[in-house]
Amino acid sequence: MLVKKQFNTLFSVFAQSRYIISLREAFIALIPYFVSSALAILVLNLAVNFAFLSPNDFLYNVIQHSSNIISVLFPLMVALSVGFHLSKNLGNSAVVGSMLALVGFCTHSDFLALNNGEFAVNGAGASAYAVLVPSLTSYLLMLGYKLTPKHWLELPLLSDFLKEKLSLIVPFSLAFFALYLIVPFIELSVQSVLLYIVPSGDDSSVAMQLFKRMIIVHSFWFFGVHGDNAYTMMFEQPFLQHDIVPGLTAKTFYDTFVLIGGTGCFIGLIVAAFLLPNGSHEKSIAKISIPFSLFNFCEIILFALPVFLNPMLLVPFILVPCFNFLVSYFLLSSGVIGYQEVAISWMTPTIINGAMVGTDATAPLYQVFLILCNACIYYPFLRLSSEKNNYQMAFNKLSSQLNVNEGFAANSEQRFIKQQRAQNLSSAQLTTVLNTISNARLALYYQPQIDLSSGQVSGFEALLRLHNNDGSVSGPYFLDTLILHKQTDIIDGWVIKQAARDLTQWRNVGFKPNISINVNPDVLTNTAMVDKICQLFVEFAEQVKIEIVESSYLEQQLIVTQNINKLREHNIETVLDDFGTGYSSLSMLTHFPVKHVKLDRQFLLQCQQDAGRILYQQVTELFAKLGFSVVAEGIETVAEEQWVKSLGITTAQGWLYAPAMLRNEVITFTQTRNNANKS
Repeated sequence: MLVKKQFNTLFSVFAQSRYIISLREAFIALIPYFVSSALAILVLNLAVNFAFLSPNDFLYNVIQHSSNIISVLFPLMVALSVGFHLSKNLGNSAVVGSMLALVGFCTHSDFLALNNGEFAVNGAGASAYAVLVPSLTSYLLMLGYKLTPKHWLELPLLSDFLKEKLSLIVPFSLAFFALYLIVPFIELSVQSVLLYIVPSGDDSSVAMQLFKRMIIVHSFWFFGVHGDNAYTMMFEQPFLQHDIVPGLTAKTFYDTFVLIGGTGCFIGLIVAAFLLPNGSHEKSIAKISIPFSLFNFCEIILFALPVFLNPMLLVPFILVPCFNFLVSYFLLSSGVIGYQEVAISWMTPTIINGAMVGTDATAPLYQVFLILCNACIYYPFLRLSSEKNNYQMAFNKLSSQLNVNEGFAANSEQRFIKQQRAQNLSSAQLTTVLNTISNARLALYYQPQIDLSSGQVSGFEALLRLHNNDGSVSGPYFLDTLILHKQTDIIDGWVIKQAARDLTQWRNVGFKPNISINVNPDVLTNTAMVDKICQLFVEFAEQVKIEIVESSYLEQQLIVTQNINKLREHNIETVLDDFGTGYSSLSMLTHFPVKHVKLDRQFLLQCQQDAGRILYQQVTELFAKLGFSVVAEGIETVAEEQWVKSLGITTAQGWLYAPAMLRNEVITFTQTRNNANKS
């Protein structure tokens, strides 16, 4: 049980990592390209095979030209898509990341080869680099951006867009030239390993050479690299034209009796997918891929299911072709299945190629047997993978375990309609909010925090506001909608960047205030965002606190704790805002390294009753004993100020002192207030 739990945890961490999610997004984005490529080749071959077209026809040349272009450019499209999605998810500029991936790929792969002063395109030879190079460039760009100083960009006349792009010049160059050191090292390492596995001048049997080739090719495919092209680029393979059994070449044997449905023997996988519950992602992808898998196109299943980089399916992905190879080699060597050498295309459908190679009906019937065996091998692994990723299946399983009553089940359609209406309404609200933000202007206002012992300004809280086109200013009413749709990243990113710009402007005139910045609670679960905060405020760390409200962090305690500690290592403290308005505040204080708390005004309003006053007093005393720094929010009257001051609270904030103000009003307010309260 412990081993299973650990495996599930590792799988979840792996499957939800930014790198894996980025690769899946990249290949899912390429599905239209996969389908177009497969359709072009499929149409061309069918037209020729059924004599609809001849190589001399104009339409034949058009289709062939198109299919050739699509096939040749495929690794280039992979590099662009991976570079775009991985850069985006790492917090880089997606456009710059995709350009760097494109340039790096063309430079370090064999995609463009210079022959006699002219460039020739070699799509097959470059496929091994289509994932490797953009992966390297994306991480190198992120690292270079973190390490590059950006002081010289703090000029008032530069737009944020221009600053961002200028700040990427050095990281772009460093990443590009670093590839000249890294790629050759990787090539040498991979070639050394592969040459050890398949040494030059291998004198082993044809069967053994073919078996090694199969394992290597499938290993490449699992990592998103076109295995056949990569193998062909690195090794000579004359053994494919040699007999593996008397009278049958290794290539014909491999295409007919091993790869049933293309790489991974995916016809068996499709059959297994159809045994899964309706509505599962795997079953849907299997249906889409049927016409392509019949002609041995494997990309849709491989990348959209996905099989590549899916540890749940690694074992059957390797085991199934091994099973087919060993059983087929034994039966053909024993004479159980009659065969003959026939020149067949790799696109020839299963059963048809079996009928062509076999001397009787035994061969195609044997292929059916292999398909069923392959399905049996794939099914338990596919089901486990589906259960880990299929939320609808998880919901159905939970409903069954809870013995949902018949009345509930009978109303499922009505519930579905209500859910659809609610979802449509929610989507409409999100659209309205995004349009509103786009048509208005975001701004940061600053509300002062007052030292109650001296009356002077001790800091400011940065508050988000919206300047509307009619001249009015409104609060961030839209945040709840963005939080509901998990679309707060862009707002949080803007807030911390604007706060950093304001601190820079103040520093330039000799003013260095302390500020607290409100962000969405999910920021503390986003390591990339935390890294960005540490990077942006590296020069202002001791002036900055990050405020978050209570949230259901307990399920992600480890990562949140790590990120709070990372902020603290960069001299940025975390503050629990609005204490007393929810249910999890005390739990957060006991589970996480937070030492700063803000008491919400709603909590203060309860002091109008005796029970509320006692609670406020006891909580304040508890914080004092635990060594917490406390800010009383929402102070609007002198009586409230005197009350919190009597409890030993040293810092207060509220309309009694000032409302939130624009950046250019902050210095004047601070000077006026501090001068008036000089001792």
